[in-house]
Amino acid sequence: MLEAVLDPSYFRDVLAASDPDLARLRQAGRATLAAMAATAVLHGVARALGQPTTAALIGVNMAMLGAVIVNDPTPRAQRITTVCMPFVASSALCLGALVSPFAWLRNTALIAIVFGAVLMRRFGPRGTGLGMVGFLSYFFALFFHASPTQLPLMMTGVFVASGLAYATRFWVLRERPQAVLRRRISAFRRTLALALYHLARASTEGRWTPHRERAVGRAMNAVNDAALSIDDQLERLGPKAFTSGEASPELPARIFALELALEGVLGAVERLLATETTTAGERAAAATALHQARSAVRPGDTILEPHTARALDLRLAALPPDDAEGGSALGETRRAIEELLRTAWRPWRPSPPELLASTQHTRNAADPTDASGTPSAPPPVPAESSLRLALQAALAATLALWAGEAVSPSRGYWAVIAAFVVFTRASTVGATVARAWQRVIGTVVGVFVGILVAHAVQGRVYAELAVVFACMFVGYYTLQVAYAWMVASITTLIAVLYSLLGRFSPELLYLRVVETLIGAGIGTAVAALVFPAYASEKVRAAMADALRDLGDYLNDTVVERSASRADLLDSTRALDRKLRDVRADIQALSGGPPLRTSREMARVFLPFSAVFFYARTLVDAEWLAASDPEGGCVRAAGHRLADNARALAEALEGRGGEAITPGARTLEAGQKDLTDAEARLWGSGSAGAALKWLERIDASMVLLDRVVRETELTRAHRRRGAGRLPAMGWFHARGGPHDRSGGAPGAGARAGARGPASPGG
Repeated sequence: MLEAVLDPSYFRDVLAASDPDLARLRQAGRATLAAMAATAVLHGVARALGQPTTAALIGVNMAMLGAVIVNDPTPRAQRITTVCMPFVASSALCLGALVSPFAWLRNTALIAIVFGAVLMRRFGPRGTGLGMVGFLSYFFALFFHASPTQLPLMMTGVFVASGLAYATRFWVLRERPQAVLRRRISAFRRTLALALYHLARASTEGRWTPHRERAVGRAMNAVNDAALSIDDQLERLGPKAFTSGEASPELPARIFALELALEGVLGAVERLLATETTTAGERAAAATALHQARSAVRPGDTILEPHTARALDLRLAALPPDDAEGGSALGETRRAIEELLRTAWRPWRPSPPELLASTQHTRNAADPTDASGTPSAPPPVPAESSLRLALQAALAATLALWAGEAVSPSRGYWAVIAAFVVFTRASTVGATVARAWQRVIGTVVGVFVGILVAHAVQGRVYAELAVVFACMFVGYYTLQVAYAWMVASITTLIAVLYSLLGRFSPELLYLRVVETLIGAGIGTAVAALVFPAYASEKVRAAMADALRDLGDYLNDTVVERSASRADLLDSTRALDRKLRDVRADIQALSGGPPLRTSREMARVFLPFSAVFFYARTLVDAEWLAASDPEGGCVRAAGHRLADNARALAEALEGRGGEAITPGARTLEAGQKDLTDAEARLWGSGSAGAALKWLERIDASMVLLDRVVRETELTRAHRRRGAGRLPAMGWFHARGGPHDRSGGAPGAGARAGARGPASPGG
């Protein structure tokens, strides 16, 4: 870790990769700036009218919500939702103030609002956002004991705060799509640099340590995620991305080529470290070359701007010389690095007609809902799923209200809000448990930190305000990556806010912990016992859908070979997105306690992700389209692999019969059929490389089939074989990186002979 401390550029790369397009920074800035403006305006209005400061707090909360809760996909839809917010909030405030004196009526209305807020999720982002606004507005009306005489000030505050939130979001800190694209490209370069950094450190250390394996796995996943985010932004921009000069139509293909080139570097480094004859000097030379490559891909717009051949030659000349034979591990490492640098620095050439046509077709497929070409909103939650979640949330809120008021009649609503929020962004038992766990941990930590901070700044108004807004910024900055941190920050904010209002009491904060435990516990119990939907079923269904698409992809690339490279690239990106969605679903469970189900799904995910990462390399296998006539061994193996992918989909859905039939023998026969010229070829599109990846796809499918059947049919294996949840990448499916050097068939077969490692990691 010392070398990272001494390398400031490493931390700059990590920071840039963690928030590539500054979306989290903008969200936190919007919320904090809008809240500060609303506090200044509404506090003055409340004092002028002789009303308590708490009457203005509802407007301040509305300013925060307006900055972060609107998640519609297009700017126009975001504006409409923001304009609707004050009307929904005002209606909920009026209802809360009118029914507040009647206990049974206000509680009944609360449960009805909980039901309606969750049911609104079926209408997509707008329904989700407005439902949350309605619930929180009603909750604040009850929590602050709003009276009809305070309604004019509260409603005025809501409209003023919504206007401030609108101005902050769309005028002050508005999103500029072209700038977002530039930042995402820069973040992609920095994730490449991070991966090369960890590869250089591994070469220096001379072996793969568990820490370095996890770091490389995370870096490779980050590279893939950054590439997909660039594609997503290009779709949002539509043709404007190319006509404005922000990007070339070749950009998606170039990004993909860089990913493959990086995998080639990784594979070469693996062989370098696995070769017993490699000397310390060769490893040091490889580390120097990797650091040179890292410095080459980091600065400047090297992916967008053409560079002269002289500049590239200077970079390549800085690499350590390779005096060994051409087939040496160090020689392959140097050639892989050269390929990466040439891909990054290659001057632009006119795009192939088929690529331009494919790009234009993809961009035009987006729903032109506004001038930016942003696609339409994602499909809403299915009606039956939203109804199930609404019934669960309403029941949990009812029980939490009863239990919370039994502990504290005046603070029972804390238990209700805890029970309500565990169902937010969670639709399965596992996700609900993880969210409840994070809320409890965040509340406990926030209470203890809040007590310390409140005592430290008590009596100093400006210091208290500074802490309040700092906690607000941290909370919303970490919301998307660490919900527990967000809860801890907001709980600390509440403690200091009570001190600012003269109501601070440690006992009150301890009561918040108890009420949170009650609400989160009840929410978890209801999710698990009433109409439960298990995370494993959702993930396995998504995996099965992805495997069916993989079967079609293997048929196109290996068997039919009729699709153009541009079409194959689109298909590969579609598979990447499905893999990313599955990984995100499993990662959503990793923030909770060590549940058996999450460990089991992680065990299945390891070989599953390996299959997809190996399959994507077939895009560059030109040899497949130029040889092996109809009825040849490779085509037969492609048929077998495609059928195995579909059989695995049925096994994941619990409909599988016998184990899949491996295609290893057919691939071995195909390797024997290679001519001497084909066997001597080196590179990612060579015959040896294509056969090697097909072998690894086959081996990963065999392992996936075994793991799926064990986790589905043998409960004993669930306890014995469940492993830790690693960095969620293909890297750990074999216990180390794979060799993508594309060298001679013998060397490639030896490098990949180990196959995927045990799924327990």
